[in-house]
Amino acid sequence: MSSETFDFLDHGATWVRADFHLHTKQDKQFKASDNDGAYYANYVGALEKAGIKIGVITNHNKFNYHEFKELNKEAKKKGMYLLPGVELSVSEGAGGVHVLIVFHEKWIESGDHINPFLQRLFQGKLQAQYEMEDGRSDKNILQVVEILNTYQKEYFLAFAHVEGPRGLWNELGNGRLSDWKSASYAKVRERTLGFQKVRSRDRKKEIQQLLDYWYPAEIEGSDPKSLEEIGQGTKCYIKIGYCSFDAVKFALSNSTYINRVSSEIPRLAHSYIESVEFAGGIFSGQHLKLSPGLNTLIGIRGSGKSSIIELIRFALGIEFSEKTLDKTYKDSLVKYALGSGGKVTVHAVDRYGQHYEIRRISTEKYPTVYVDGKSQPGVSVRETVLYKPLYFGQKDLSSTGEGFEKDLIEKLLGSKLNGIRAKIEQKKGEVLDQLALLEKLSNVQDQIADYGNQKRDAEFNLEIYKKYGLDQKLEKQLSFAHDEQAMNSRIALVDSLLTNLSDLIVQNENEINIFTPYASTYNQDLLDDFNGMYASVLSIFSDVKVQENSLSLSVQKLKGKRNELKERKNGLVEEFAAIERSLAEQLKEEKNISPESFRKLKQKAAMATLMLKELEKADKKKVEVELDLQRQLTELNSLWHEEFTLIQKELEHINECDSSLKVSIGFKADKEAFLEYMKSVFRGSKIRESSFNLLVDDYPDFISMYQEIDKVMGYVSQGPQFRILFESNVKAILTYQVPNKVSIMYRDKILQQHSLGQRASALILFVLSQRDNDVIIIDQPEDDLDNQTIYNDVIKLLVTLKSNIQFILATHNPNIPVLGDSEQVMACSLSKDMVSIETGGIDVPTVQNTIVDIMEGGDEAFRRRKEIYTIWKPSNY
Repeated sequence: MSSETFDFLDHGATWVRADFHLHTKQDKQFKASDNDGAYYANYVGALEKAGIKIGVITNHNKFNYHEFKELNKEAKKKGMYLLPGVELSVSEGAGGVHVLIVFHEKWIESGDHINPFLQRLFQGKLQAQYEMEDGRSDKNILQVVEILNTYQKEYFLAFAHVEGPRGLWNELGNGRLSDWKSASYAKVRERTLGFQKVRSRDRKKEIQQLLDYWYPAEIEGSDPKSLEEIGQGTKCYIKIGYCSFDAVKFALSNSTYINRVSSEIPRLAHSYIESVEFAGGIFSGQHLKLSPGLNTLIGIRGSGKSSIIELIRFALGIEFSEKTLDKTYKDSLVKYALGSGGKVTVHAVDRYGQHYEIRRISTEKYPTVYVDGKSQPGVSVRETVLYKPLYFGQKDLSSTGEGFEKDLIEKLLGSKLNGIRAKIEQKKGEVLDQLALLEKLSNVQDQIADYGNQKRDAEFNLEIYKKYGLDQKLEKQLSFAHDEQAMNSRIALVDSLLTNLSDLIVQNENEINIFTPYASTYNQDLLDDFNGMYASVLSIFSDVKVQENSLSLSVQKLKGKRNELKERKNGLVEEFAAIERSLAEQLKEEKNISPESFRKLKQKAAMATLMLKELEKADKKKVEVELDLQRQLTELNSLWHEEFTLIQKELEHINECDSSLKVSIGFKADKEAFLEYMKSVFRGSKIRESSFNLLVDDYPDFISMYQEIDKVMGYVSQGPQFRILFESNVKAILTYQVPNKVSIMYRDKILQQHSLGQRASALILFVLSQRDNDVIIIDQPEDDLDNQTIYNDVIKLLVTLKSNIQFILATHNPNIPVLGDSEQVMACSLSKDMVSIETGGIDVPTVQNTIVDIMEGGDEAFRRRKEIYTIWKPSNY
């Protein structure tokens, strides 16, 4: 009996509710009055209502072949699968022990082999004598297993209601139970895959100690006595990728090592890719359905695994990092796989269960996000939809060249640093603004000296004119000139103020006036106050507009007064001209003395005096700017340290894990990078490298050097030249961030000192230890790793993490899908430029065959290795 296709398994191994202890109306304790036709439909309806997908029919000491066939047929219509079984009462204990026997489909494929088995157990008795709850075989469990094994068909055992009447733990004393750890019970232990209805934690621990910690899965069954009781009581879920006996057995058998049995469906708290569709190219028409857990792409080289990885990266818009190898090759894979105009559509689910489509055509620069068919501009794929997806292409994990640690940090932390880095960039801009302002004020002292000299020179020369009385004779004319200059300077000031105010009002008037009172569900009292205050602000703004008009009128009045002065001055033109003619006649014998030269000297002295006042203000401003620059530099340094602290906290998650990997980070500790940058800035200066080394040793960055520039000059023999170069590059060097230094230690040794394989091992541990990425996509993580590392470090970590992280891995190593318990295996094969993909969990027979063929070298190689391993003694390896 082969399993049929069930839609709920399309995404690979899935959690389904299972009931291992079901009774039907063939059981004497079960009450049902329906006729057969209605009964089958009603029974399956009760299973459906309870959400049961896998059920085991286990009537007391009885199996009805016809009923089971009809029920299973009806169940399959509803997407459910039933297995044949029996609740057998064996001879152990005072009242007998109830054991659930679950039979492989082959027991009923070519007729009924279950009832002949039951007849052997109750030899000499009529069916009516034993087909009931208190019916009891005279065979003990050891004898039952012996008889079962003679049929050479698969089955497994589960002990019913172990703590209750006729339960294994209740009926057998501790002494009898402790016998189970002996060799004589080895076959029983091998076949026992479940204890049903375990309730007492203390009793459970006691049983585990009695059995030397051999302990099967804990399962549940509703043990119903009517249709209404089906599914009642504690629930049980198993994870399967196939509806068959083998798949159920696989789930129970591995429960010690992997999580395939649970009392509840683990809640998905992470975002994940639900499926990927391809239109055009070598995958055209393929719809690849993924599991939220571990997905493994397998296939021979050139079968399309890497292309799928790269297409998912392309669709999500994940850019290559600086250290990514073979960027051109990886881009060419996308172009080849999609072809001209091809499209990738990723169906994704965010952390809150919202579904999205992410579409990207081969020619588009960026992906587009859709919700319910409508595009969502601005929605971030790698924040809103999928939280921090990580991608590593082939060999990316082993490319541990210079700067790899920094590159890895950038990949792992991604947008988590965006906020602090935006602040850093803003602060850098403020520093540059202060430097630009300081640059404008840099020659103030020189200008003060220059205008001081001009003033003194003019005043000295004016002394010569005193004996001619030009001060008195030209006093009225000079006074008018001074008055006009004073008016002009003040009008220019208020005119500029008015222009700026008008511009400010125009820029903000529309936004300020769009005022709708805001309503609140919970804080309307506060919002009423707020709205009232905001209305007052609008009123003040209206007053400002009125004042703007008033200010404009006032400026016009000022200009009117200046025009009156000009008119008055124009009315004195003849008077001033007469004075000029009289002075010219008086001074005609004096060669270098004239009214014109006197006026120029007076203007020069006045201008120098005015400029000196302004420059003295600027000199005070320069001090303020320098102080403000120091404050801005301190704040920039604090932001750099805040960024460092964020990174440090993230790295602490790795060190908290019990692994052989330790990571540390030092603030501004990459002295080599600092030294190289300093040498590049001062290239050609002939400053000795030893001087640079001393500076790097004593100063953490250029900011500290800037603050002690006079002291720094003593470090270099070419001090003046150093200062000139320092000041000419001051904008670049004061905003240069000395890199933090990340050190990765693997097994107490620096990463770079390890072999290529060990480095790759450390880095994949580094990636997996983050535990803050919802999706991790890696192409061949096993490259350069040995099998022991893959199992001990990688797979064990994968198994613990995959319930909270979706993994999409392309691999050639069978340990990853098999021991990693891959929920969805995707086997790729290329034929005639088209890739076909076979999918399913590792409990799917066809997938198992493909794994053996592709990853183990075929059935013969796999079987031969198994034979050799069997020959070897465990003590020898």
